[in-house]
Amino acid sequence: MKRILLADDDDMNLMVTDMILSEMGYEVTSAENGRACIELLKEGHHDLLLLDIEMKDMRGLEVLREIRSIPEISDTRTVFLTASSHREDMMDAIRLGALDFIRKPALPENLLHVVRNALSARIRDLILVVDDDPMTRMATEEMFGIRYRVVCAEGGEEALSYMVEEKPDLILLDFHMPGMNGLQVLEKIRENESYGNIPVIFLTADDDADTEAELFEAGAMDYIRKPYIMQVALQRIRRVLELKHLQDSLQDEVERKTIAVVESNRKIRKISQQVILALAGIIDEKDRYTRGHSTRVADYSRDIAKRMGKPKVEINDIYNIALLHDVGKVSIPRSIINKPGKLSPEEFEIIKNHTVAGYEVLKTISEMPSLSVGARWHHERFDGRGYPDGISGRDIPEIARIISVADCYDAMTSDRSYRKALPQDFAREEIKRGRGSQLDPDIADIMLKMIDEDTGFRMCGGKG
Repeated sequence: MKRILLADDDDMNLMVTDMILSEMGYEVTSAENGRACIELLKEGHHDLLLLDIEMKDMRGLEVLREIRSIPEISDTRTVFLTASSHREDMMDAIRLGALDFIRKPALPENLLHVVRNALSARIRDLILVVDDDPMTRMATEEMFGIRYRVVCAEGGEEALSYMVEEKPDLILLDFHMPGMNGLQVLEKIRENESYGNIPVIFLTADDDADTEAELFEAGAMDYIRKPYIMQVALQRIRRVLELKHLQDSLQDEVERKTIAVVESNRKIRKISQQVILALAGIIDEKDRYTRGHSTRVADYSRDIAKRMGKPKVEINDIYNIALLHDVGKVSIPRSIINKPGKLSPEEFEIIKNHTVAGYEVLKTISEMPSLSVGARWHHERFDGRGYPDGISGRDIPEIARIISVADCYDAMTSDRSYRKALPQDFAREEIKRGRGSQLDPDIADIMLKMIDEDTGFRMCGGKG
């Protein structure tokens, strides 16, 4: 069983990430600060370190710098957890040998993809750099030697001679060289069957479409423009090497990997639902007056979607999106959320910002691109007088229009910090009055029908 050390001073991130990794069969140890992280690494071997880039006692970069200075743990494989993407931080992390970055919040598919790649990554692939400019060779060796073994050749003949002695994993090949140019060198490489699968990335200062087409037609896997942007160049090299290693092993692994992927996807779906529910619980926990609000809004939204005739997959998506519609409230101070009296104009502006804050958090989850829709637009109004964008009618995404109706109903029929729950008949009249102004009239009609059928008052704030 692979051992992973998770270092993060955010309790919510620790809980969620630990749950995902443990469910997938990894042994997870947690450290709440940088100093504890270093001590745990000294105490026992860990196959991978997931390290928060921002912690209160020590920044993640400081932690990794110290780890690299301690011989017995200096080779620890490390992936950074980050809520931002500061270029300087990423470049420093790469120089310190970080294998990858995971954007927070880390939902299962992306997290597991990065962890698997980091655990299976071949350390120190061999890259052959072919370039006639000594300054370029020196800079390339210094830049890429952080992560890879790098050897240099000043021309095609020298490169071909070196390859007789040792076969590189990847070739970085200058396009313009005296004697044999890059295309001629590539042609010679492809003539030798034993070199046929070595990926080649061209190095060029050219930026015209004809050159790009010529390179790919000749069989290049990619190209990197000079002068290099370190982070971009490393990402391109890593992508090509990952593809090469996958192709090398794919033939023998197809059947086993197919079975594994099916099982993995099943687990990911299960874990994703658990994570979403856990996040929804954290949101509701912050507001002691609206416990269960996210779940009730999700239940109402799912019922509305069913009555609209949506397919099962879309209904499940709507449920999950509605569960996290208020995720932005995590960034709002408790003193404002739980204020018993009327909010000041300044406080109301802060509250309104939870829509954008939630959107910014959820839009980074590429595995579920629609997850952010409900968070941003559930307070838009059908007449265009809502927030944050003031869009109207059917320009408001349908998911957000569904959540808006469900949210409006639950807001009225549950206790709030500033008032007790309102009677259901009052809520019904307000929804009827809001048809076409605040609420989508068709969706409001569905909610009115749900209320009329709720003779047992089960929909009143979960009170029964």
